[in-house]
Amino acid sequence: MYKNKLKNIKDLCEYIWYLEEKYDLFNLEINGIHPWAAFRMDIYYEIGKQLEIFDKNLNMKLSRKEKAINFFRLLKQSIINNPNSNLYKVDALVFSHTRSKVVDKKLIDPYTHYLTEDLIKDNISFLEFESPYNGKHLRKKKKHTRYLDSILIYRNIKNLFIKTKIDQKNKEVLEKLSNEINTKITHFLDIKKILISNSKKFIPTYSFYLKLLKRTKPKKIYVVVSYGKGELIKAANDLNIKIIELQHGTFSKYHLGYSFPGKSNKLYLPTKFYVWNKFWKKLINLSMPKSNIIIHPFKHIENEKQKYNYLKKKKNSLIVFGQGGITENIANKIINNISYFKRFNIIFKLHPNEYHMRTKYENLKHLEKMQNIKVVTNIDLYKELALSEFQAGVFSTVLYEGVEFNCKTILLELSGIEYMEKFIEQHKPIII
Repeated sequence: MYKNKLKNIKDLCEYIWYLEEKYDLFNLEINGIHPWAAFRMDIYYEIGKQLEIFDKNLNMKLSRKEKAINFFRLLKQSIINNPNSNLYKVDALVFSHTRSKVVDKKLIDPYTHYLTEDLIKDNISFLEFESPYNGKHLRKKKKHTRYLDSILIYRNIKNLFIKTKIDQKNKEVLEKLSNEINTKITHFLDIKKILISNSKKFIPTYSFYLKLLKRTKPKKIYVVVSYGKGELIKAANDLNIKIIELQHGTFSKYHLGYSFPGKSNKLYLPTKFYVWNKFWKKLINLSMPKSNIIIHPFKHIENEKQKYNYLKKKKNSLIVFGQGGITENIANKIINNISYFKRFNIIFKLHPNEYHMRTKYENLKHLEKMQNIKVVTNIDLYKELALSEFQAGVFSTVLYEGVEFNCKTILLELSGIEYMEKFIEQHKPIII
């Protein structure tokens, strides 16, 4: 299998599975860490960007001035709100999502807000840990909230003093992997540098969480996204603390955060997984007993449906969802099929991670000139779903939410539609 043949997410996933099986990458060890297992999703996105399956400009690029401002902001929060300064024994820890939604004029994390309400109601003691979003904390700080800014500075300084420790067997695996990914003609990706760097950052981060857990002694830990939190999960598993992941979006065979066809390293997987309903329980492919995959309804969407059930659909209204990494392709698909889409009144909703890209997307600029299309960023999403007769996208989580609001679905046949195999079977959308 050659990388120049990889054209979409399906190809990319199959390429990664091929590498994992050939080189036993879940057992690759550097500095006592299994960096492929711990940072698998980061590697997936990096390879995808290099192959232009995902947009290379997906992540916000900061100027030197912006980087300096962010650093001093992090440093200030680390001093004022050091998470280690006010820790005590609790029943549970909650690691919230960084993004927020406005509900009843308040910013909340829709995935953990209702959980923490239930913990308070049931008189269960807890602490909530919040990471910064684009260098800031937007939600109102509560007495049980602790900020994690300090770990971002701590790990980036501490890792500079860690020497690389890797035995001969793993050196050979790393060399073979690098040669497989790269060619003599094209230097594709410095996979050795990425894996070694990640293993060094893992060590101080793991140490930070291990101390935090020993001080708080929780019986349970709740996280929203497990991939990218390998250090916390390993620390919890090493101390025999149950760690529960709350579903935050879609997953499928081709979502590498939740799909392990071959081996997987349980050191970096949660103990239990809460899914929204039976549909999602059938889809998940984690290396854990089915009894540990538990149905836990998404209260936020249920509340929003009730809130807007009085609204009537606007005829021929269509909301289109941008998707991190492929929004330009989505816009291009609409341009190339404009004879079909001109009958709609269209709202084109960008993903929060790409608001900064609005003026850089050339195809989006073209769409904005059309009378029937309006490009938007931060809107009352559920109100728009309640009003929209149609919705369109590729594999955005919100397409599943739109079905809950009785939107008719149009799927655009682009890279990532592989995610929607079961959705297509169940909901029979129009496919462009």
